[in-house]
Amino acid sequence: MTENDRSRQVGTELLFENDVVRVWRMRLAPGESCSPHMHANDHVLVYANPSKMEAREEGGDGVIRQPSDEGFVLYREVGVDGLPADHWITNVGDTESTHYIVELLGQSRSAVAQPPVHNGRVIPGMETDW
Repeated sequence: MTENDRSRQVGTELLFENDVVRVWRMRLAPGESCSPHMHANDHVLVYANPSKMEAREEGGDGVIRQPSDEGFVLYREVGVDGLPADHWITNVGDTESTHYIVELLGQSRSAVAQPPVHNGRVIPGMETDW
């Protein structure tokens, strides 16, 4: 897969775009997965409702669990080359999940991908694999 073949559609609906930011909504019904995509831009995720998500990377064995409470916010610097692997998320909860992705357009603030940082608002009693 070439860089041009990799999907940069990081949400299910594009809400806004200008020269500085691109804002997406990701809405997934229970059991639904999004299409594989990659993140080429630093970004912020904001969850509008409590959600139980699993993320999988192409070629990877691991699953990242995202038991996010309403108001969960995550920030990620992807590095100048973007995140190396395509990934997709699946709603493994019982209700529709909605979150927003704000891409910060332009070069990443970091030379290499950084671990995500978040505000810690996770569903009580559940662990995350950040």
